[in-house]
Amino acid sequence: MLILIPLSRKRIYKTTLKRTILALFTILLLVGNGSCKSSKPRVVTTKKGAAKHRPGRVYKPSRTVKTSKDVVMSTNENTSALIKSAIKVALSYKGTRYKYGGSSRSGMDCSGLIHVSFKEAGKSVPRTSASLFDAAQLINFNQIQKGDLLFFATGKNKSKVNHVGLVVNKTPAEVSFVHASSSRGVMVSTMNEAYWLKAYLSAGRLK
Repeated sequence: MLILIPLSRKRIYKTTLKRTILALFTILLLVGNGSCKSSKPRVVTTKKGAAKHRPGRVYKPSRTVKTSKDVVMSTNENTSALIKSAIKVALSYKGTRYKYGGSSRSGMDCSGLIHVSFKEAGKSVPRTSASLFDAAQLINFNQIQKGDLLFFATGKNKSKVNHVGLVVNKTPAEVSFVHASSSRGVMVSTMNEAYWLKAYLSAGRLK
């Protein structure tokens, strides 16, 4: 009997230990299954899913997107009818020979081209390059628009205006102007040309 009692206690101890381990495992399993859905938040990736998940919330876009109505019109689109008309008239004189003091299709000088073009468009402007310079509101080069005037000093006095052109187009890479060249008559040039870039004095806008 002395030998059997320790054996029985050993078996009882093993059985109790197994039951205890099994019970603990069961409890952990139940707790784990009960918390798995809340341990990781639900990720909503679409507006439809968000509305279904939280119907009371109002969802707004994270940033404001400009529509076509919000976009400011470009310079070309914002050009007035008078300017468009003056440019059209000036370009119609392309090929006309240069004539000092001329203001017709038989001969034209630079200020005469500006004067006639605006006159036919319905606006009276000064006749000479210097008077056009005095009448214009001076602007920076980066503010140039269609219809603005470009003033140049092509003579010996590099600070005296003696030539003028009318801007007919502007892009980020180029400013084009129509003018009456003493050597080639009425033509279109650009500010990318070294000669005109060097002779350039200022830009102006007629009031």
